[in-house]
Amino acid sequence: MDEIKTRSSRHHQKEPKTSNKRLASVIGTSLVFLPIAGSLLPLSVHANEVEAQGDVSQQAFIDSIGYSAASVADANDLYASVMIAQALLESSYGTSGLAAAPNYNLFGVKGSYNGQTVYMPTSEYLNGQWVTMTEPFRSYSSYAESFQDHANVLKTTLASSGDYHYSGVWKSNTSSYMDATAALAGRYATDPGYASKLNWLIATYGLTAYDWGTVETSVTGEAPVAQSAVGQSIATLTTQSYTVASGDTLWGIAERFGLSVDQLMASNGLSAELITVGQVLQVA
Repeated sequence: MDEIKTRSSRHHQKEPKTSNKRLASVIGTSLVFLPIAGSLLPLSVHANEVEAQGDVSQQAFIDSIGYSAASVADANDLYASVMIAQALLESSYGTSGLAAAPNYNLFGVKGSYNGQTVYMPTSEYLNGQWVTMTEPFRSYSSYAESFQDHANVLKTTLASSGDYHYSGVWKSNTSSYMDATAALAGRYATDPGYASKLNWLIATYGLTAYDWGTVETSVTGEAPVAQSAVGQSIATLTTQSYTVASGDTLWGIAERFGLSVDQLMASNGLSAELITVGQVLQVA
């Protein structure tokens, strides 16, 4: 893997603009700069219909990245809820040019990933003024790769003291996701409101549903059994059926099993995109 080389001080992309600064951490004698938060919290609107459409679009994006985030986070002693919240903030709910296909860079990480780079305009605060320049950013083949690379940053970045810079974010060193967001403030971002923004996103979109306590794969080839770390309903997966858990949507379930929503609805005789907790769906 290429040398980690993330955001240096606060950047904001032209689409969307950003308002947070980054702190630099040190790996050996090399500076490593970390990505900035790429969006503000949702703006209130006067038209209820427009607001509803925005909510649906934002939830659809969360559904599309949730399973990848949960898988990567669980394998790396991290909170998926925190990683998803960061992705929402950094990428403006997936709408930034850098986050969209074919780049899938959710966290604004600079440099090259497996030789893949995309050049994008960005604004940097240098010598007391904003300067627009074109910079190389990592390009991924999927959101899953973006999450995995972000997990590598959170797990392997070293401070000048030789300690792991983000060890305070790890599940094993925290009692809740709020400990993790507090640990990011002042390290990952200089924005004093960074932790509260992440907490707001996690609470608003119920992202703790993705914080699996365990993921087990049986020797018979059955898919994983995922359990929320906060006592939410157990989502039971088998090769033939799936039991709907709290926070599930048809979009998310279809994405998880490589189906379209139409295929999932047809297989289960559904006439509307309405499912209930405990409902058993045929997925294969």
